[in-house]
Amino acid sequence: MHEESLIRSLLRQVEVIARQHKAVAVDEIQVEVGPLSGVEPLLLQDAFARLKDSFPWSGAKLSVQEIGLDIFCRSCENESQLKDFRFVCGYCGSTVLQVLRGDAFRLLNINLQVDDSSSESRIGSHCGSEL
Repeated sequence: MHEESLIRSLLRQVEVIARQHKAVAVDEIQVEVGPLSGVEPLLLQDAFARLKDSFPWSGAKLSVQEIGLDIFCRSCENESQLKDFRFVCGYCGSTVLQVLRGDAFRLLNINLQVDDSSSESRIGSHCGSEL
């Protein structure tokens, strides 16, 4: 299962980041899934539920943000969101498009508790990490 290998990779990456920040707990892992990523959000959640017990912070929660498919039209230079996978600019009808967002599975944030602080920290320096 593709999603299972993605979750294994995600958990390894989170573990490295958590250790770098001397985390005592990982509360939440936030990811983004686009419609062209090839990742099924429900299967991702199922894989996380099965594999998180092998992770040092098994109480962590996975939050999956499903996003749309954002494009840039090279003809009229407008940005828009595609509907129904019709790769046509909604402004001018051109098919000369560039995908801006929605084609990846990305780690957005990790909410963790840091050893030297009793408050929760959000690690955002790794935003945009594609897995």
